[in-house]
Amino acid sequence: MNQILSASPIAASATMPAAAVAALAEDMKQWMFGAGRSEPMRTKPKFDGQPERNYNLKGMKTGKFLQHEEQRFGINLGWTDDASAQTAAKVSRWFLARQAGDDMPLRYAEMVALANGGDPSFVRYEERTVGVNLGWSKTPVFEWKVLGGTPGTPVQTGQRVALFNVKANECLIYFDRNAGGDIGWPTSKRWEDQLEALAVKVGKEAAKKAVLAALGA
Repeated sequence: MNQILSASPIAASATMPAAAVAALAEDMKQWMFGAGRSEPMRTKPKFDGQPERNYNLKGMKTGKFLQHEEQRFGINLGWTDDASAQTAAKVSRWFLARQAGDDMPLRYAEMVALANGGDPSFVRYEERTVGVNLGWSKTPVFEWKVLGGTPGTPVQTGQRVALFNVKANECLIYFDRNAGGDIGWPTSKRWEDQLEALAVKVGKEAAKKAVLAALGA
């Protein structure tokens, strides 16, 4: 749990009640692969072929689906306008790839690559000035885990899960942005908060330079 919410001052508390920990863990389960289906999830190495292994990805906070969508800032991901059956079928373009040739169902806490549609398919951690720290890759990047169930047991479609990125060391969540798609991490900041933090940093750097200059550095 500390790994998932390591940047949160609440999670860092050693005296945090078990009920509060459980509530936070449950709140991280903001996703559902294959809404409207009930079967073990299976992986594949690329988008083409095995269409039954493509899934929609429903956000439980919005009640809508995450899809490829052009954005002025950040990665080209956004939310559908509705959650109809037709929309669910249209945006069933998410898939997961694993490193080994194992054809067993996807397992909780297994390291996989997360992908959407054709080239470039794979979603990876990538630092950005604006928007969630995600980018695209032409090749699989194995840095995601589906969490929310007993590690090693099969992941079922139609179940609430958490999407954990090992590079970010956080779960992907819904986040109301004013620039870029509305997804983020528990530690994400809105644009004005980022600018404020940058202003503080710039102010500190200016003060440091002034002190060093006064000292003759």
